[in-house]
Amino acid sequence: EERVRQRFLKILHYEYGYPKKQIATEVPIFHGSQEIKDSSGKPVRADIVVYESNVACVNRNQGQIILIVECKAPNKTAGYSQLVSYIYNTNAGGGIWFNGSGDDSELDCYRRIAAPTNSLIAWPGFPRKGESWESIGRRKKSELLKPKDIKGLFRRCHNKLHGRGTEEDDLTMDMVRIILAKAHDEEKEGEQPDFYCTPEEYADERLWGIVEARIQSLFEDVKKLNSGVFDPHERIQVGSRAICDVVSLLQDYQLLSDLSDNVEWDLMGYAYEEYTATYLKRRSGQFFTNRLVVDFLVKAIDPSYSDRILDPAGGSGGFLTGALRHIRSKIVLGDGTKISKQRQLDTIRTRLFMVESSKRLVKVAKTAMILNGDGHTGMTQGDSLGEFSYFNETILAQCNKGKPTVIFTNPPFAGIGEGRITDDATLTRFQVSKKWTVQNEIPVSTDEINNDGVPPEMLFFERCVEWLAPEGYLGIVLPKGFLDTNTYLPARYYLFTHCKLLAVINLHKNTFQPHTGVRTCLVIVQKNKDSHPVAGNYPIFMAISKQIGQDSEGKPLYKYDKNTGGTTDELDSDLDDILRNFSEFKTDRLVSSEYCFSVSRQDVDSQYRINPQAYMPSLNKTLREVAQIDEQEGWSVSTLGQIEANVRIFQGPRWKSENIISETGIGTAVEPYYTPSAILQEKHDSKKYLDLSRATKKQIKIIEKLRVHRGDILITRSGSIGRVIMVTKQLDNAIASDDLIRVIISDEDLRYYVYCYLLSKQAQDQLLRNEYGSIQQHLESVHVSNVLIPIPENPEILSSIIGNSKMMLKYKEDSYIAATTANRYLTAMISDLQSDKASEGTT
Repeated sequence: EERVRQRFLKILHYEYGYPKKQIATEVPIFHGSQEIKDSSGKPVRADIVVYESNVACVNRNQGQIILIVECKAPNKTAGYSQLVSYIYNTNAGGGIWFNGSGDDSELDCYRRIAAPTNSLIAWPGFPRKGESWESIGRRKKSELLKPKDIKGLFRRCHNKLHGRGTEEDDLTMDMVRIILAKAHDEEKEGEQPDFYCTPEEYADERLWGIVEARIQSLFEDVKKLNSGVFDPHERIQVGSRAICDVVSLLQDYQLLSDLSDNVEWDLMGYAYEEYTATYLKRRSGQFFTNRLVVDFLVKAIDPSYSDRILDPAGGSGGFLTGALRHIRSKIVLGDGTKISKQRQLDTIRTRLFMVESSKRLVKVAKTAMILNGDGHTGMTQGDSLGEFSYFNETILAQCNKGKPTVIFTNPPFAGIGEGRITDDATLTRFQVSKKWTVQNEIPVSTDEINNDGVPPEMLFFERCVEWLAPEGYLGIVLPKGFLDTNTYLPARYYLFTHCKLLAVINLHKNTFQPHTGVRTCLVIVQKNKDSHPVAGNYPIFMAISKQIGQDSEGKPLYKYDKNTGGTTDELDSDLDDILRNFSEFKTDRLVSSEYCFSVSRQDVDSQYRINPQAYMPSLNKTLREVAQIDEQEGWSVSTLGQIEANVRIFQGPRWKSENIISETGIGTAVEPYYTPSAILQEKHDSKKYLDLSRATKKQIKIIEKLRVHRGDILITRSGSIGRVIMVTKQLDNAIASDDLIRVIISDEDLRYYVYCYLLSKQAQDQLLRNEYGSIQQHLESVHVSNVLIPIPENPEILSSIIGNSKMMLKYKEDSYIAATTANRYLTAMISDLQSDKASEGTT
């Protein structure tokens, strides 16, 4: 309750202008000369009292009170009768009940009416310093205040709508419509607003329709100005009472600011974007780009007012509002004259463009741009993967092919097996939609369309590069698989053919949580000046983000204060550090570290793999150190795939086992089936069971290939990759998951040496270097085959390693036997005790 009171004291002082010397807390209330007491005889205290003057406050003059506030804890709803008692026993003009819960009923205002009867009635607000209760309603535009708590204001409006029983998504769009109506009213000429609700209108149900008509009329004007976005019959859907509620909350505030007031615009824009990201439902995999990512990409490319900026998958407008904020800040804080700054601000407002397929999101984006300082005329609806000639006339005239100098975007991703584009008419427009083959270890494109479909982000990447002006910049969010998987090979080839790769940043896995678990990256490129690839070698910046300021549920994580041990207000993200390193890289001052470094273009292999993890200094240092052993006398270095003539490294065949899963695990043809986690467990608790009597001939053949034998080496290839197990005698001939890579070596001593080596840092670093995947990390058998391993000419050097490796397996087998035996004795003991107790009961 005290926190609620402190919060409202700030509202009274900072937003409504009441001096601290006119505000008192814990004020005793008197009836005549007697102090009012509760039913238990304790004196009652008003939580907050606002007096007409400093003197009245000092003297606690009950005849000079403007208003009284009753505060309650967020989970409390009582207190109205207390407030009534305080008001009627003083000369207060009204009162406020507040519990700060965030619900639609967190704040109620009441006006005291003396005639015809002494009563309290609901009021649409309360007066500022120097105002009367009657002045609330139609304030002049010049008298509107800038809200201090914008997030709270939007939340209270939303909750008012929610309290009227409207669907969450519909009411969020209604909030967008109402905000647009409010912004349009502020833009109109004249001092008198049309966006208002008087106390008389608020209190009389018969007058609510008049308020609604005014607001609907403002929205009609918005529709006419944006006919390509809003349907002709679109209206604000909530009822007249809900509209009155929201208007009464918004009418005292000014949403739009002077163009040069970048701080106010930033606060308003951030609040609106956070509001829509919180409440707007995601459709077809939509999610809002993390603001830290937006700010990073915008600052990394650093556009200016003269740039023509486009987002072809604009969503709610996050990248464009981020660009507008960044450029406006540069202008306002720059050295230009007042006139030059104003002209630059006017210029950038007309050079921001968006194409978005969802009309719903275009409305959200337009509102975001208005609340960030305008620039909304370039927000258009359309299909960015369609023909250029079909785009909105604004795009055709001002941002057509070859015109944008900067593109920021977070395109839709395909996900796992879904969302791929299969439409031939679309695919034929793109080079990356062709199938590829490998000839002499070199990938080669064919003229055949990939009929299995192409992830939309690949097509968006090509379209962005095609759309850019020569030497223009692209900053794009992509799934991490774009960097090294075969699926995205055509796009990587297209990248190096048409662009110079400037930077690749792997983002933290929680960056877009909880909306999607897809692992993502940022790619920054500059389009070539002409059709020829960039000649010669050049450096590429790479980084891996390890902190993103939120957990997997999207809850913020803050940095710790080294002195106090408590948390600060700063999000625990390393993107600012990466940005600083990128700036140093651009000026040849980068000092490489484990997670921020540069590589040479010539280091990129023929598959155009550009995953920073594969180039991490420590992992590559390990690889170099192992490779250098080959130069030492008496030693050679081999890959595991060539360690002996009969070595076999493979993963089990993919198959479906749903039809033969046994729930009971009972039956003559039932056998255990060991998943990777079951193999790793000491007692193999999580194993499944297969009923082979229900298996088809094809399944039986696969099962035989999946069987493992004592001495086989198994390596996990999905999720927690690189876990190494040697099959014990207890698992000999067991059926093991196809998610395990098998390493079969006939030479026993060599097998034990390889097993021990695969557990070492030298081998684990090589495996880690090759992991890939956007949803879950994976490893392929070829990666295991390519692991470098040192081999001595004199096998005796390995005798201690081999001997201890054999002991390790024996101890593991003996441990299993001991654990099983102990468990058998324990079970027998418990059974005997239960039998004895049962016998006593019978006796």
